[in-house]
Amino acid sequence: MATEENNHNLPPRIRKLFRDFEAEPPQEVWNAISTRLAGDHSGTRSRRNFGLLVEWLQPRYRLYPAFTVVGLALIALFIWIGVKPSHHIQGRAWVDQAELSRGTAFLFRVFDREKPFDSVRYHGKVELDSTGHFSFPRIPSGTYLLRVHVHPDSPYSHSYNHGYYRDQLHWNRATLIHTDHLQKSYPVRVPKLTSK
Repeated sequence: MATEENNHNLPPRIRKLFRDFEAEPPQEVWNAISTRLAGDHSGTRSRRNFGLLVEWLQPRYRLYPAFTVVGLALIALFIWIGVKPSHHIQGRAWVDQAELSRGTAFLFRVFDREKPFDSVRYHGKVELDSTGHFSFPRIPSGTYLLRVHVHPDSPYSHSYNHGYYRDQLHWNRATLIHTDHLQKSYPVRVPKLTSK
């Protein structure tokens, strides 16, 4: 590298500072460094020449602009994620008159109710707690379909399988959840299976 080939009679510790630079600094910078070092040893300081050194170390001479742009983009992304509207969907699941303690709640994002296989996307699932409570935090704005499954080891599994919000057995009759009009709670009463 040019910096290593031409040491400009500078001490090794000074040359080491410039080893990682992509380009050889201009000659006036080397002169400013030499003058600065000479001034430090003699007790005098050259503010103008030191300014040249500081100017060369500024972003336009290295890759700092690219790092700065990337850094600012990451900061903006984190801020956007932090202030992005998010919602909370929670409730309890019931079977007959009892709280369902063995089950799973599923949440689906709905883009077009008329084409469920093309527009309904799985969002996530949570296990019900011992009181039948479920909670989906940090939900993005949109429309959702809420479904609760009864676990096979539940004492109710012989007569109950699954249900959608608002006591429905079938998805196309379920009430959709809109984050624009969120309620405090979304109870799901799992309907009894009907014999065919």
